[in-house]
Amino acid sequence: MNQRPFIRKIIYLGLLVVLLVPLSLLSMPARQGVPGEPGSAGGVLARLRDEHKLGQANLGQIDPTSETIKLATLGMRNIAATLLWKKANNYKMKEDWTAFSATAEQIIKVQPNFPTVWQYQGWNLAYNISAEFDDYRDRYFWVIKGIDFLQDGVAYNEAAPRLVWYVGWVISQKIGIADEKLQFRRLFREDNDFHGSRPLDQRDNWLVGRQYFLEAEAVAEREKMLDKLNPLVFVFHGPKNRINYAMAIEEEGVFEEKAAVAWATAHSEWLNFGQREFHTGEDITIRVNDRDSIKRRIEELMTELDQFPPAGRREALIQQKIEDLSREEREARDRPASQRNDEERSLVYASEQKLKVTPNELAARVDPEQRDAAKKLAEKINGEQTMLDRVEYGREIVNYPYWLNRCELERRPETLEARSLIHQAEQAFRVDQDLLKAQKLYEQGFAKWDAVFKELPVLRSDTLFGDDMMVFINRYRTLLKRLDQPFPEKFPLQDILDAHREH
Repeated sequence: MNQRPFIRKIIYLGLLVVLLVPLSLLSMPARQGVPGEPGSAGGVLARLRDEHKLGQANLGQIDPTSETIKLATLGMRNIAATLLWKKANNYKMKEDWTAFSATAEQIIKVQPNFPTVWQYQGWNLAYNISAEFDDYRDRYFWVIKGIDFLQDGVAYNEAAPRLVWYVGWVISQKIGIADEKLQFRRLFREDNDFHGSRPLDQRDNWLVGRQYFLEAEAVAEREKMLDKLNPLVFVFHGPKNRINYAMAIEEEGVFEEKAAVAWATAHSEWLNFGQREFHTGEDITIRVNDRDSIKRRIEELMTELDQFPPAGRREALIQQKIEDLSREEREARDRPASQRNDEERSLVYASEQKLKVTPNELAARVDPEQRDAAKKLAEKINGEQTMLDRVEYGREIVNYPYWLNRCELERRPETLEARSLIHQAEQAFRVDQDLLKAQKLYEQGFAKWDAVFKELPVLRSDTLFGDDMMVFINRYRTLLKRLDQPFPEKFPLQDILDAHREH
């Protein structure tokens, strides 16, 4: 009898037994400690899974139903998810919202750790489905259902700062700027089921949304993800919500002390935001409040560079650049600004860029024995200019100067009085239909605004602020038409009116 097959089987079996030892060491699960018995970090795979946060417990809550579905799909979870998404879209087209909601719940059981699923379906519930109902109470119900859905997603994706941030965004924007925002904000304050034990004075959608923005920031810092996002855009919504809160309560007729405190708090938080450091890549850290100090440093360094010999290098460079301009550019520059057409204005702008003298150009024309020192100084100036460009870009994307000036203006008692007068005029005109009273209040309000702008004229020419003011000016114009009266020739805010006529 041939014993070789039997011997081979014994060898294979022995090898399998031997291999089980390292495999068990590699795959041994972690064990929680109990009284009298210490826990264990588990094998190599368990430790790696915990280190890189790949385990379900690292991602968020564990749902037994979801884990069962993962096993039941036998590796075809993506196919199941695709079919469910098609069903959800079909129910949406049929406006079968009960079936849609149930299917959405099934989708997240299949894909609980895919934040985009939660975000997309939360948006569907809060924005798309809510818009299908006529009664604002029904719309509010679906908005809150979408927010609840997103909150559930956060529980399963605790390391996803974008999802936490998105909860704050929906609470802030959907409730705070919708057409029915007055009704939504009132319902939100009265929603005991949503708020639980949250104090009544903290139940404003802008304040609640702000808390989620701050929580998202904390998650991003904990997970070392903040630099992977756009830090300025990600962070600025927290202090900006303070501003939105102050504007919202004024729109609802709250002035005097509460509004003054709201604007003072917003001003403080906006200044703090301006002092925060943000990493913008290439090892450059900026603070948006540093623009003026950086400009001063550049001016000081440029003055130092100009002092290198020979004197007159800048003037000689500019003269050479002027001579190098085209004939059309020189002719456009010679024409008075008021007489230039669009093409000539473009030529003048292009020529101004060509006439700029860079630090490198100045350093290259320094006497040879001091040229190396001049080039090092030029490199330092260029570094400061790069920093300034980043700061200017950051200020622009969050509109930092406007909101800083706005907070400074709005927290003043005379501004609160001006807004109160305009609000009373709006109430008299649009609610009470007392046209003469409204006319008097509008005129008092515009006169007060004129006085306010004289104290802080920078906002008088601001387009955004002018847009807001034009809403009230146009209503005042409508009021005068109903009273069969002409628009006053000496209007206090005539310059704002003229600026918008030009646009």
